[in-house]
Amino acid sequence: MSGRAKEIREAIQWISSSGNTPSAIFVAEVISSTDQDCKVRVGDMELTGVNLLSVVSEGDLLIKPAPGSMVTVIDFSRGAFRDLCVVKVDRPELIRFGHQSLAFELDGKSGKVEVSGNGVSLRSLFESLSGLIKGLKVAVLAPNAPSGTITPDTLALVTEFEMKFKQLLK
Repeated sequence: MSGRAKEIREAIQWISSSGNTPSAIFVAEVISSTDQDCKVRVGDMELTGVNLLSVVSEGDLLIKPAPGSMVTVIDFSRGAFRDLCVVKVDRPELIRFGHQSLAFELDGKSGKVEVSGNGVSLRSLFESLSGLIKGLKVAVLAPNAPSGTITPDTLALVTEFEMKFKQLLK
């Protein structure tokens, strides 16, 4: 290890151990969680109010752990268990990111995805496309014949497409 790297490591250790009580970092099992915090178990002890929400520059990031999963928690109160924050999740139940007008959500519970930006969601865009395709008129190649509606086999394919994206998107 170079001299500079050793100095940095020692400085970090000194900062974290100021006050003779180092910051506690530990692994815990998730009992339950909300969109703001979770309840965890460490041995026989249950801790509530463990913070989940992290602010990333101008956006919000939420990684909500699934019950029964393991999380790494840091105790900023240096062992008093007052200011706790999840810093790592091994099995997320929900991941949500928002930045200005952009929103992205992966929901492991429902198995669906939500993507939107500037007031338009990906689901609404696909619904518009589906409606457009269903309403297509088909030209008939006969003199003076009116255009017809979309053929039943094509309509069945469009309906199947619509059903599949509704299963995927919120």
